[in-house]
Amino acid sequence: MRQILKRLDFSDKEIDIYLATLKLGSASFSELAKFAGTKRPTTYEILEKLKGKGLVSFGKKKGKKIFVAEDPEKILGLIEQEKEEVFKKEEDAKNVLPKLKALTRKDTTMPLVKYYEGKEGIWNIVEDLVKSKEENWIIATGKIYDVLGLKQFTKRIVLKRRQSGVKLNIIADHHPGNIKGYQANEYFREYRFLPGTIDLNSTVYVYENKVALIFFKEPLSGIIIENKELFLVFKFMFDSLWKELEGKNMPEGEVRKNIYDNLFVKDHPKN
Repeated sequence: MRQILKRLDFSDKEIDIYLATLKLGSASFSELAKFAGTKRPTTYEILEKLKGKGLVSFGKKKGKKIFVAEDPEKILGLIEQEKEEVFKKEEDAKNVLPKLKALTRKDTTMPLVKYYEGKEGIWNIVEDLVKSKEENWIIATGKIYDVLGLKQFTKRIVLKRRQSGVKLNIIADHHPGNIKGYQANEYFREYRFLPGTIDLNSTVYVYENKVALIFFKEPLSGIIIENKELFLVFKFMFDSLWKELEGKNMPEGEVRKNIYDNLFVKDHPKN
């Protein structure tokens, strides 16, 4: 019970005194302090806080000031108030964002470069890609799943991308993570595979006038460069490689498997 109250932002002393008021029902200041085992100044300060939250009220009995515990369901009311405050903050943020964005530097002649380090930095780059509302072009090593974890990546990134419906064009190496991604056969995603001998240590994202580079050799790092001219150069290089890999839209193992299956069917027709 104490752990639950702590998650509801009660301090240890607040819990002691609040539970004391509930157990005693109504009590004087000195009775509460003694029962809770708290010092008098602390007890008074906390009783004022609990009164402010509507969990304790003051009264008089035989001319003596007493403290009475309110119905614990009042706690639900506090949570509802917090929800309303969070909702108001969210609405305020939505209203102020256009004004803040209007202050952003509009000079596109100089590239805007952002640097990232460590695993959390890699997450930031990937999540920036997911925010994109336009088609993406990716040269990908599956080593990203080794670093971020396939399950975590699916939970934080893949599900969001599915909802957006943005198409991904992926040039992939033969890392097992990329093979699994191909085998998932998802909509809005098209693969072409590099030769199996190529082992990439970096990933390139090309999207929304940005180029993001992620480097998987320690120490983990990455950059996002926002510049239209650089975006066009990388898009041209991607398109050239994409055309070169035409027909390589399956991993090499899958290609060999399909050839084998075709030969098997041809040599052993069904009755």
